[in-house]
Amino acid sequence: MGKEVEVKILGNKYSFLTDRDVKETLNIAMYVDEEARRIKEENPYSSESTIAILTALNIADKIFTIGSEIEKLGRYVE
Repeated sequence: MGKEVEVKILGNKYSFLTDRDVKETLNIAMYVDEEARRIKEENPYSSESTIAILTALNIADKIFTIGSEIEKLGRYVE
């Protein structure tokens, strides 16, 4: 059973259950908050939903880039 964690992103509180380590979960939330704040700073008149979508797209882009690099490294090792 998961542990309940409460995080703050852009000043909004979110509670959810997680099976991850609480400290790791808080670090993930801090990363998302930092990304969202950076985007909000660059787009101060954007709605929170727009900021959320842009944050998700930026994080997804990083994940895909890292995945691509891992694939390249895997081919190099073979």
